Amino acid sequence: MDQATVDLLDGTEHRLDPRIAVVWTVSASIGWILIAAVFAIVLAIAKADTSFVALAVIGGLFVACISGLWARAAWARWRWSAWPDALDLRHGVLVIRESLVPYHRIQQIDIERNVFERMLGLSTLVLRTASASSDGKIPGIRAEVAESLRVRLLTRAGVDDAV
Repeated sequence: MDQATVDLLDGTEHRLDPRIAVVWTVSASIGWILIAAVFAIVLAIAKADTSFVALAVIGGLFVACISGLWARAAWARWRWSAWPDALDLRHGVLVIRESLVPYHRIQQIDIERNVFERMLGLSTLVLRTASASSDGKIPGIRAEVAESLRVRLLTRAGVDDAV
């Protein structure tokens, strides 16, 4: 086991990798930017007035900027700690969520990587428990430590990794 993974489980408070804010920004804004682009193209074809096209482009950029600010605020509020008996997860911008996930409740831990996370070398650990309401996620984990962190947490949980 590498020292980086052991250091993550020492009870200190950890932040997410800052690149996760980029993932969240792109994920939240890409749909709105595509809608604005389609709207701009339709307006350009339907009318000769370019002011509507410019308005659609500016609207898409505005949404992207707001998404970026929100993602940065969400990243700044995310914290997690691995205590000897539980994981402590704290996050939220308007509504602060604090969860304590005891290791004995964890049944499995999955690693998820969407296309943007893969591009930036990040992973999300998904904690599965007996109760769906107590499941948790730790996004923004560097891909090179995600698997060893997963195995170490499963060991603490006493779960045999049969995958």
